This record gives sequence, structure tokens and C-alpha cells, in this order.
Amino acid sequence: MTRPVVVGSGIAGLWASWRLASGGHPVLLLTKGALGDSASAWAQGGVAVALAPGDSPTLHAADTIAAGGGINDPEAVRILTTEGPDRIRELVALGAEFDRGPDGQLRFGLEAAHSRHRIIHADGDRTGAAMVRALIAVVQHLPTVEVREHAEVRRLSRVGGRIAGVEVVTAAAGRESRVEVIPARDVVLATGGVGQLYAVTTNPETATGDGWALADEVGAELRDLEFLQFHPTALRLRGVNPAPLVSEAVRGAGAHLVDWTGQRFTLEFDERAELAPRDVVARAVEYAVSEGGAFLDARPLADFAERFPGIHAMLARHGLDPARQLIPVAPALHYAMGGVLTDLDGRTTVPGLWAIGEVASTGVHGANRLASNSLLEGLVFADRAARALADELAAPPPAGTAPAFEPGPPDAGADAGGPATGIRAAMRAIMTGMVGLSRTEGSLEQALHDLAALEAAVPGGAWRTRHQLRVARLIARSALARRESRGGHRRIDFPPADQPRIEPEPLGLD
Repeated sequence: MTRPVVVGSGIAGLWASWRLASGGHPVLLLTKGALGDSASAWAQGGVAVALAPGDSPTLHAADTIAAGGGINDPEAVRILTTEGPDRIRELVALGAEFDRGPDGQLRFGLEAAHSRHRIIHADGDRTGAAMVRALIAVVQHLPTVEVREHAEVRRLSRVGGRIAGVEVVTAAAGRESRVEVIPARDVVLATGGVGQLYAVTTNPETATGDGWALADEVGAELRDLEFLQFHPTALRLRGVNPAPLVSEAVRGAGAHLVDWTGQRFTLEFDERAELAPRDVVARAVEYAVSEGGAFLDARPLADFAERFPGIHAMLARHGLDPARQLIPVAPALHYAMGGVLTDLDGRTTVPGLWAIGEVASTGVHGANRLASNSLLEGLVFADRAARALADELAAPPPAGTAPAFEPGPPDAGADAGGPATGIRAAMRAIMTGMVGLSRTEGSLEQALHDLAALEAAVPGGAWRTRHQLRVARLIARSALARRESRGGHRRIDFPPADQPRIEPEPLGLD
């Protein structure tokens, strides 16, 4: 019971596991796919951190709050920007290598809505992969961390008001899946985002909102689920999901967005043009796509292949040469600003349940995440949660907290069947068309009606599909409750205006 279970192996899950283990606490790390299969590993742009000459945590905090639509938690932002530099230094000491200039100093890039060059990169545009790789190397050499791959949490157990364990479905190659209940007084959710609930996303296939569904089922509070960030420059390819991403760092380096006539168009939406906050640029690109097409013109970047080797190779695989051709782009669901409500140390409203990384709502991002703040958030708040959890593990375990359920039936593959597959495809179309970049009261009410009908048709045993529909309904309900436009939530029937925050109704499904 005293061994915490960490669910998810992105930056947040890996860092929390390392921090706990380095303090002498055994950890069970569960990952839905293979170790390292996460949105963190896909991150191209880099890490925003105030380490450059002329920069400061105060400036970084001001940019974060400006991008967040005025509803960030100022203390959470202060923690992110002041503790971030030490976490990066610690990561470097663990073996992570970031790009440096000829003088050996870190190279700092610029991205949208940043007032300073403060984005550090690793291996050009493979920053997340390099960070994950470094942490995996550390975690794999810790004997007190047990890693189980291809292990999905189907249910959480809550007994006597607190978490008591997890029910895990573990895939076995060539054999029927194994189901077991694992006692645990503490469970740390680090499950990532919700991108696969939409028709086009930059997220990996594992990003299906599991953590939100699990937390909601045991009564944890969720907030701000309506604030979803669409990345403006996903590569536009018919029928391809996940969509390959063209990092914002490419625009920071000088690439321009143009419409089908070759004219720049973002200045019509914001004086910062391509470097306006992502919600603004995404809606500008969406408009250009509807009018005939949007394209990224990277031809002025003579060193594109050197600066962005991963993106250059990806474009080549799709027959595109950024030195000669315009790159077709469109918005794609990218990041969730809201999530499972936590305090500043990762505690949720259910004792024994913790949340870190994208699955959590710390208050850092407000209504719109500042570019490249996500990897830093994963490090900073995973570190705080692990330290706080370590302090609690020093106390005797609560009495009478054995898991309250027996293992359910084996995973029968109901989610892979035709009916469930069709239901999820219909859900993604509803979320994209009615709960997407622009919303109305009518579209959201229709979405809730249609999602409820889909949920009623879910075949027995298709728990993954049921979880996804639960989260889709939570997002739509949250978007309906917020009767304003702010950041990543745009209501056509409520134009943007300077106004106090309108608190939505408490979330949760019966």
C-alpha cells in the first residue's frame, strides 16, 4: 500500500518517479504504451525558461499571464518561472543536453507572445524526445522503480474518502489481457491530454483523456476544461491523424503565414502577426483555410534543415521541400489548459489522488498556454508533487484502505470492434464540428445531445470508448457553462470583451 503508483511516462511521470525513488521511495510506474510513448516525446519547440542575459522570472511570469487571458493563478505562475531554472539545471546534471553556441552557452529562441528569447532546444527540434530519453536512462537504472509497459488503468478505487488502489489491464502479446487490482494509498495521474477526442490532433494515439475520466469517476474536481489550445500550424494532410506538427519555433525564426494568394494575413488579426498568442493565430489560420488555404512560407530560412532537422525530414517524407515550396497548414487540437484541479503541490480534491502535467489544472496556463511552458510545468510541478508525496509517505498508512473491488473480467477487445470504432469516429466529428475552435450555445447543446446518444449505444465492455465519451461530455458542458470568449474558448455568441471572470458550474458527471 505504501508504494505510490505513477500513471504515465511523459516528462511529469518520469520526473516524479525519479524524484520519489531518489528519496528512497519505491515506485510503480505504469505506461499505456511503451516507455517514452508520450506527447512529451513529440515536443518540438523547446522549453521556456528565464536563463538568458536580460531575462528574468518576473518577465517570464508577465508574458505567461498576458497570454493566459488574465485568469492564471499568479502564485502558480511565480512558482513555474522561479523554480524552472533550477529544474533545468538539475535536468542537465542528470544528462540532458541542450543546444549551445560556439561559445558553449545555451542558445535561446523566440516564440509567440514571449518578450524575450528564452526558448532552449535540444537536438534542434527534438527537445521533448531528448529530455524524455535522458530521464528514461536515469529511471531504468533505479532498482526501486518498477516499470510496467502496455498497462492501462481501467478504474480507481476510493475507500473511506481516499484512494485505495487501481485496476490495471495489461496487454500481453499473443495472449488474453491480464487484469489485476493493485493496492496503493497514493496514485499520481500523469496521463497527458485529450487530443484524440478530436478529428485532427498533434497528440499521440495514447492521448485519450484517461486521467480526466478516472478522476471524475471517483469524484475529483475538474475545472476549465473548455480551454483547449489548437496549434496553428499542423501539416494539412487529408485523413492523417495525428497530424505532423510544424513547430512555432519555425515562425519564431522568421517564417511567415500566407493565404492561397501568397499574401500574409495574420496582421489583420493581431499586430504581432505570426507571433501573436496561439488562440489568435489558430483562428486566423482557420479563416484562411476556409477562404482557400493557409501556408507557411519558410523559404527565407536558409538554414532550415540545420535548425529543424526533424521537421525537415518529416516534410521530405510527405514530398515537401521548405526551401522551394509553401507548407500547407491548418489548426489541430494540441493542448488542454484545464484538467484535474490541484493545489500547488499536485494534490487533487480526493485524498491520495495526485495529478501532474497536462492532465492537471494548476492555474499556470489560465485560458491559453504560453508557448513552450508545458515541459517546464511538467518538471516544476512534478517535482513539487513528488516532494510533498514523499513527506506524506513518512507517516503511517491510513487504516482500512484496501481496494473496494475485485478485478473485473479480462479485456475482451470490445473497444476494437466495429460499433465502438464507429462511435469514437462520430464523437471526434462532433467535437471538431461543434466544440472546436469556435462554439455557440446551439452547437454545444447539440453536441451534448449527440454525445449522450452515442454513450447509450456503447457496447458492453468498451470501457475505453465510454471513458472518452465521458470526457467529451465534460468538455462540452464546461464550454456551454462559460458564457464568454476568453483565450482558447471562443463563443461566437459572446464576442471577446474585457470583463471579470465568469465561474462555470462545478463539473462532474453522475
